[in-house]
Amino acid sequence: MAADCSYNGAMRTFCRTLCLNILCLLAAVPGCLLVAQGRSAAGCPTTATLTQLTHALDAAVSGPVGKDRSCMRALFAPQAQLTVIAPGADGAAKLSVMTVEEWIAHVKASSTPEFYEQQVKVRTERFGHLAHLWSTYVLRLKPDAAPRVRGINSIQAVRNGGQWQIAGILWQAETADEKLPAADVPPGTGGR
Repeated sequence: MAADCSYNGAMRTFCRTLCLNILCLLAAVPGCLLVAQGRSAAGCPTTATLTQLTHALDAAVSGPVGKDRSCMRALFAPQAQLTVIAPGADGAAKLSVMTVEEWIAHVKASSTPEFYEQQVKVRTERFGHLAHLWSTYVLRLKPDAAPRVRGINSIQAVRNGGQWQIAGILWQAETADEKLPAADVPPGTGGR
């Protein structure tokens, strides 16, 4: 009987230690995932500079709507939000907030088979690991077509593990009532 008690005590200690180790590992996972996602995914463009980040964004967003979005996922930090401002039925501004996965599903369900976004003018403010990019974009239905839509992306980026990631992006397309400021329109970007 004494041997059983000592065995049970050792098993309890072992199980307790194992459970604590598992909990410690699970607590570390979000941080590890953040670091892992901060690195460029295999086959995806590097984002060591903010210029590379905007080019990577264009590449991740553009193309056939059903394309592989692995690079899109790698480009955004965990819990990043994508928010579009668009006029509602009453004409008032309406916010639609999405996760990366919700954006991917929304685009895939689109009736447009493909589209191509290009950042054409970017102003950057930076402090340490934080950057804000105010970026004029144009949207085309084919790579060589005239721009169909213009607008502004407000991109919040964070430098993590030597790479830049997008923590959030807020955008609004130009409308007949709200034209882009002249300072944000590079020559030759057309419009609607």
